[in-house]
Amino acid sequence: MRNNYLLDADETILDFLRSSRESFAQAMAWAGMERLASDYEKFRAVNDALWKAYERGEVTKSRLVVERFARFFAAEGVEADAAAVNGRYFGTLCATGYLLPGAAEFLWALRARGKVYLITNGTPAAQYGRLDALGIRGDFDGIFVSDEIGFAKPDVRFFEYVFAHAPARREDCIVIGDSLSSDIAGARGAGVPSILYAPRGVPDGAEAADHVAHSYRQIIEILDQLR
Repeated sequence: MRNNYLLDADETILDFLRSSRESFAQAMAWAGMERLASDYEKFRAVNDALWKAYERGEVTKSRLVVERFARFFAAEGVEADAAAVNGRYFGTLCATGYLLPGAAEFLWALRARGKVYLITNGTPAAQYGRLDALGIRGDFDGIFVSDEIGFAKPDVRFFEYVFAHAPARREDCIVIGDSLSSDIAGARGAGVPSILYAPRGVPDGAEAADHVAHSYRQIIEILDQLR
């Protein structure tokens, strides 16, 4: 029975973009560059590209977190201490947690149907910090963070670690997430069915997922059919 839910965190249930945007604005203000706060989308594009490179094993986490600000400042033509600004950004991010609309009810519905394991790429301080800010760390049957495991989604070793420590039998699991490159690709590599959460429309490559849902309600409907 598919009643062990391997659930992604950021932009699946956690509003990472809101947390990131607020943390970016505070970091820019702290650095005396308030005028750059409105350029968050430029920073986000750089950050997202580096995270994709991280998923492909092309960049380390320690380099990523500084490089994102170094590249952003270079593009803006300003000189700043990228490491110091990242420290300010990250410190704020760790304490700034928000759920996406409807995510609380969605979690309750999942928990009523089986076990829920959070699977997320990131650092423990940021992931646990935001869960603690929301008071929901204890709402999961297990939490698996890439930096604690040593491998990041979509690496099959990340999922093998989850199967070994959840404990959750592979045949009882289904991955739910918003990322084709980490959640869906990881599920496919691990031999686990997946549901792509795509509330903003079907992206290119969505056929890689076993199911596509545009709302939390649709996810629950799919899970009930599989049960």
